[in-house]
Amino acid sequence: MAMAGNVSKDASSTPTTPKVTSSELKELKRVFRQLCYFAEKAPKKEKLKELQEQLVELQRPRHGYGNDEFQRKNNLIDDLEAKITILEDELGEIEARPDQHIRPQDTGIAMKSLGKRLTKKEVQDLMWEVDEKVDGVVDWEEFKLMFDRNVHDTSGLEPSSFYHLVQFMIYDRDNNGKVSIDETMNMLYGRLGREKMEDAITKLFGGDDGSPIVEVGNQGGEIDFNRYLKVSEIEQRKLFDSSEMGRHLAEKKRKKGKSAGKV
Repeated sequence: MAMAGNVSKDASSTPTTPKVTSSELKELKRVFRQLCYFAEKAPKKEKLKELQEQLVELQRPRHGYGNDEFQRKNNLIDDLEAKITILEDELGEIEARPDQHIRPQDTGIAMKSLGKRLTKKEVQDLMWEVDEKVDGVVDWEEFKLMFDRNVHDTSGLEPSSFYHLVQFMIYDRDNNGKVSIDETMNMLYGRLGREKMEDAITKLFGGDDGSPIVEVGNQGGEIDFNRYLKVSEIEQRKLFDSSEMGRHLAEKKRKKGKSAGKV
């Protein structure tokens, strides 16, 4: 679908060309950096978060420590701070690599972190959608080209699996594995305008039958990646059906059905 850019529209209406805003481009760069070497960075970030939480807990003021306990606590704090520094340095070295790109294992692990397990073949297909240079990795130039093509797609035929991953991560600014109404609304308003934004929000966060939004979770309501992907794929199919090619195929199928009925 490209939910944000390719919301379904009446075939008879005059299409409005979506635009990528400057704030969206900034978020696109953030997601690209996030996905580069994701398979290497993800376990380090997870461990770093764990150590930081332990450090915060140890640093909470407490009374009644004896000298030995106080010293043991300080030793633990020093040890944690040293481990945190090492991890931060390692992550910094990865981020500083001059050749920043996304590898198949990065795509696979990123999808897994969002609850979507892919086979090796499915990961390869995802990479194929974006890897214009056929060198096995995705660089910034290819990444942005993929995004632009999907945002401006009016046929529903643009390969979009990688795009859906990226668009979800753009919305998920706090990296909690879910997107909220508030997070999504900010991006969609700039690209689509108020009316189309409200339509897209209802499709994502409302019921499958078009029922109103039920606000659950944080920031006005949240959905996970699987829900986002389901709605996105439905909307992309609608986009294709409303395109010239889609209408042509539907008419061809209708005529074929009528001919078969006369036999």
